[in-house]
Formats: sequence, C-alpha cells, structure tokens
Amino acid sequence: MINCRHCGSSSLKKNGKNSCGSQRYRCKDCSKTFCLLDKRLKHSPQKRLKVMKMYLEGVGIRSIERLESVSNVLILYWIRKFSDIIRKEISAIKIPEDSRDIEILELDELFSYVKKNSKECMYGLLLTETGTKLLKLK
Repeated sequence: MINCRHCGSSSLKKNGKNSCGSQRYRCKDCSKTFCLLDKRLKHSPQKRLKVMKMYLEGVGIRSIERLESVSNVLILYWIRKFSDIIRKEISAIKIPEDSRDIEILELDELFSYVKKNSKECMYGLLLTETGTKLLKLK
C-alpha cells in the first residue's frame, strides 16, 4: 500500500511520469505530488540551522555553498523562510502598555537585514531570555 509522503493518506492517483521514467503520484486529500523512488538529498533541520547560524555570523552565501554543499538559491530560500517565521512570531506578541519599562537598545545589523534603504522609522520586538523589548529602528 502506498501512502502520501506529506499527509499519510492512502487515497492516491497516478499523475504521469517524471523525466527519469519514475511513476509520479498525486494525493487526493492534500493535492501534493511525489515519486516513490525520489533519491534527491533532503537536508536535515540540523544542517539548515547550521547554515542559518553561519549566515548570521557573517559568512558569505557562496562560502556557505562551498562548505556545506547546499546551493545558494536554497540558502536564500531558507533565509526568507526563517525571516517569515520571525515576522509571524513578532506580530503575535503584544506591545506592553507601560512603555517606561523598555530599555534603549542599539542594533546595527538588524536594520539592514529587515529592510534596506528605508526612510521611515520602523518598530519591532526583540525576544530575549529576560523578556520582550521594543525596538525603534531609525
């Protein structure tokens, strides 16, 4: 019995063949397609985290590509995906009513990472081990 790789459902239908001649299947529940004999290299979450740590430490994308054998396009995709996750986490946190408890922080790299060449002031939340801090980016 063949099950969907994405949702585990057994309601599948044949969906043509790929360029190598392997049978493709399409799940009727989640509408995703896959091959049974898919031999592409999947990257583990540990490797993705290692790549993101290298990027945040200032290692160039091309250098990460050479060191970790991950394409630069995939590295950029991971960066965008992680930034979307961070944006969702920030937007889910409520700004405290009493702004007198907020300390002033200065961060240089964060602004260029969030938005480049912006003329307007931006706000964000910094998640730390001791609590939440409000950031004003100029």
